[in-house]
Amino acid sequence: MRLMKKVILGILIASALCAANACIDDSGAAYNYMEGTITFDIDDYVCAGSLVELSARGITDPVDPEWGWVISTIQPDTLFAPSIIVQFPKEPDSYEVKVLAYHPNYIVESTKKTIISVDTTFMTGSLQGLPYDKQKVFVDRRDLRAYRWEHIGNLDWFAENLAWEGAGEAFAYSRVMNHVFGRLYTWQEASGSNICPDGWRLPTNADWEDLGKVLCGGNVTFENEWAGAADKITPDAYFNGERLWPFSVNNTHDTKQLGVNFNPLPCGYMQTNDGGFYGLKSFGMWWSATPYGSDQAYYRYIYWDSAAFMPGATSSTGIAMSVRCVR
Repeated sequence: MRLMKKVILGILIASALCAANACIDDSGAAYNYMEGTITFDIDDYVCAGSLVELSARGITDPVDPEWGWVISTIQPDTLFAPSIIVQFPKEPDSYEVKVLAYHPNYIVESTKKTIISVDTTFMTGSLQGLPYDKQKVFVDRRDLRAYRWEHIGNLDWFAENLAWEGAGEAFAYSRVMNHVFGRLYTWQEASGSNICPDGWRLPTNADWEDLGKVLCGGNVTFENEWAGAADKITPDAYFNGERLWPFSVNNTHDTKQLGVNFNPLPCGYMQTNDGGFYGLKSFGMWWSATPYGSDQAYYRYIYWDSAAFMPGATSSTGIAMSVRCVR
């Protein structure tokens, strides 16, 4: 019992010595904890093959820390410098970037972030598995971006998400994602007169119903769940070699049933109140031009573990999601 009391007392003494932002090791040397938060600027997604400059900052005490960098597979050994230039390989992949702050009289501090490199090459880059080769192409004169489209029912539909940079945000604020998954817009932005290219427009509930007739094989209303429709149009697509729509026994991605290349992808959504991005690889969500009350609007969505193409309504300004254009 006395021995246990001594051990506990020793722990309490050690805790007290460390309480004032300092610890004392066995030799009697004092080590302080650094103050501040380490930061460095880099998008969550970067272009494969690109050069990116990284600069570390954020530690306020001490004022002169030494900085070290470790980047998995690129820079596995610590590189000491406050700023470095990184050459990402041309092959898309994911990397862990870790930065450390050193000082002889302080405990080492560190932070890390996972970065994904993206190859935007059409059909052979990061995004693969979409049947774009047989579809028609429209070029938006505003930015000369090409869009694939397909005639479904009585309308021409974009076969990919709108990526016009005059409004909205790219996923995770990473511009390279704009070229892969398109952009996320609030309904207020999406319902603007110039959101779609000239000659195209945001689809109304009636337009969605016209699509639903084809997908469901008969008349539907917008409020219907369209059971089985998602199973017929969600492609077995891949991003950097990983399935965008995770495997599900409820959604087998059997697009050959209809041969309709609508190509919906689970590009997630953005919440404007916190600026956060959510639902990548889980939700695909697309606006309708039809409002729901004074401050909400309709949309349709697909959840990865369901074969239904569901209806919904949400805030016209609080959520940003994908846009398809029709004519």
